[in-house]
Amino acid sequence: MSVERALADLIRADDPAAALRAAVADEELPAALRSALRAIDPDGLAIAALLVARLRFERLIQGSPTAAQWFERDPGGFSATFRRYHQHVSPTAHFPAAEAKLFERFVDRI
Repeated sequence: MSVERALADLIRADDPAAALRAAVADEELPAALRSALRAIDPDGLAIAALLVARLRFERLIQGSPTAAQWFERDPGGFSATFRRYHQHVSPTAHFPAAEAKLFERFVDRI
């Protein structure tokens, strides 16, 4: 596993700081990866995770009128689905339309 992949997984965790602690303690991970992860500030990771989630949410709402309407109509239900989406789908979209397509594919599978 690369550092980049590990970071992508960490920023999507429910508790990024706890996930970081678990990864650093995971002796099945390569020593070099665990060493790189030890250098990460847990508070900085938590802030980065919040920013990534917020940016994904904003892209989705901007790119999908359906998602925006769902959020307006049922904020709790939409938020629960978005949380699952964020945890399971890597943040690869750079533009709102691409985020909307990723979300639509996720919703179609659940």
